[in-house]
Amino acid sequence: MTNLITNCLEIVPAIFADYKTLAGYHYKLENPAPPDQIYKIRGIKKCRETFPDPMAVIVYSMPITNLQGRTKATNGYFRKARTEIGRLRLVNQKIRYISRVIVDPRFHKIGLASWILKDTLERQTVPIVETLTPIDFTNKMFQKNGFKLYHSAAPDYYDRFTAALSKIRVKLDSLNCPAAVHFRLMNLPAHSKSFIEKEILLFVCHFRHRKDMKNSLKRTTFFCSKIPYPQAYLIWHNPRMPAYDS
Repeated sequence: MTNLITNCLEIVPAIFADYKTLAGYHYKLENPAPPDQIYKIRGIKKCRETFPDPMAVIVYSMPITNLQGRTKATNGYFRKARTEIGRLRLVNQKIRYISRVIVDPRFHKIGLASWILKDTLERQTVPIVETLTPIDFTNKMFQKNGFKLYHSAAPDYYDRFTAALSKIRVKLDSLNCPAAVHFRLMNLPAHSKSFIEKEILLFVCHFRHRKDMKNSLKRTTFFCSKIPYPQAYLIWHNPRMPAYDS
């Protein structure tokens, strides 16, 4: 990041509308988990007329209750509570989850993503920040900024569902176009439609608050956004505070 860029730009708190401005550039199609904090990069003073607002955003969300990678990385610390409510309370108290880092494509490869990540980590008041990504996405950037990488195998229900999609000839590389996938599903023969509906219901029931989703483009968009499975779990421990009670 050059002095010229940092002297012209600033990182400030943002709102959901700022995220939506850049949301179409992210590989995930659905909205992130409920945001706790959003930050953006914009021009400073006179530079605001020169640069778009925002140029980049980062979204910190409330954490997912249970993650395989977290259990491995923390030696099961967040499973010590006896009840689901207790685990949720502990996780929400100590963790924030980076659900999005998006840079306007016109400003790729000048260090904006790393800058907004590093700067906003320094603003965190929780002991742990974590994220999930497909293994070939941005894990190197996270690791350069102090995150530790843990590999996670896809759960069996992912393998079953991707096999079911293959049986009805829905290719994984077509999932970035949910409308086309949904059209395919709606025009299957009756026996194939019945088969895949059962498999979809089995898959979405693993996601809290999604098991009752009805057959719709919204549901198709949801399950398309969950594949491929994010095999990289990354965790950052805040050096300013202890993560684990003694």
